Order: sequence, then C-alpha cells, then structure tokens
Amino acid sequence: MNSFLHALDVLVSLTRAISRHAARLMGLLLLAVVVFIGAEILMRQLFNHPLPGVHEYAGYVLAMLSAWGLSHTLMERAHIRIDVVHGKLPAFSRHTLDILAMLALNLVAWVILINAWPVLGKSLSNGSTANTPLWIPQLLWLSGYAWFAITTSVLGLRVLVAACLRDTTTLETLAGPDHGESEGALAQAASTTKETR
Repeated sequence: MNSFLHALDVLVSLTRAISRHAARLMGLLLLAVVVFIGAEILMRQLFNHPLPGVHEYAGYVLAMLSAWGLSHTLMERAHIRIDVVHGKLPAFSRHTLDILAMLALNLVAWVILINAWPVLGKSLSNGSTANTPLWIPQLLWLSGYAWFAITTSVLGLRVLVAACLRDTTTLETLAGPDHGESEGALAQAASTTKETR
C-alpha cells in the first residue's frame, strides 16, 4: 500500500509540475500578445498600417490560457470558493463536501472536454482556416481541457484514497480551501502518513 501511495503522490507532484510549467508558458504567450498588440497600435498610429490578425491571435491565446490555467489554478487551490458555511461545519461534513466538490469538478472537466471535441472535429472536417488553419489553436485549446480532466482525475483519485485511509491532512491539503499553506504541504502530509504506518 505504501508503494501505491508513493506512486500516487509522485503522480500528483508530476501533475502539479506540468501544470505550473504550462501556466508559465501561457503567461509568456500572454506577454507576447501584449507586445504584439502594442506593436499593432504603434504601427496604426505612426504609419497608418495595422498588423493583420492581432485580435485573432489574442483570442487564440486567451482561449488557450483559460483552458490551461484551470489545472494550475486547481493544483494551487486558487479557484474561488465560498466557504462561509464550510468553515463552521464539523470535520466530517467539511471533508465530505471537499470530496463531493472534487468529484463534481472532475465530472465538469470531462463534460467540458467531451463537448469541446466536436469544435475541433468540425474544423478538421471542414478544413476551416482564418489567418492559420483553425485546428492548430483549437487543438492547443482542447489539449488544455484534456489536461484539466486528467488533473481532476489524478487529484480526485488521491483525495478518495486519502478519505479511505482517513488521512485528513492530505485530504485538507489537496481538496480543502487554501489557508495560505506552503507549497510543501503535500510532502509534509505524505511524510506524516508514512510515519503513522
């Protein structure tokens, strides 16, 4: 069982690292869009010649950013939560709500992915193009939602295992509201779990 838990914790850490790197890449793309828009404004003002496709590329980047940002936001527990009632409940009720929220988020992630796929499929079958073939930005957008679905599944599995083992520290660290814990909280929870066994 310890090797299974260790493998799950490694998988969660790997998922967190990939999500963090994807978020950084999306941040760089957003900065590139800002520079591109600034250059377009200057070209239009100084030379009366706008750069083509600026708004289109900005839209692509924002769509990709929103899709890929979901995983990083989830791993950092930065999604907006209304926890006025949550904090006043007994521990069992809080943990139950955290598990239900994680499972519901996993369901939503897979529904989004399933419903986003036809958008890419239609562009591929029609050969739709704008400044670029539309399947390229749509594939990057869809892959962000696919990663979000994978992330929610990995995190959901780890949360369920923690609940079965009555490992409330890991459960709160992964699925509870963020109270400003450090990044190493999962590692500390994993080491605490090993020490108690």
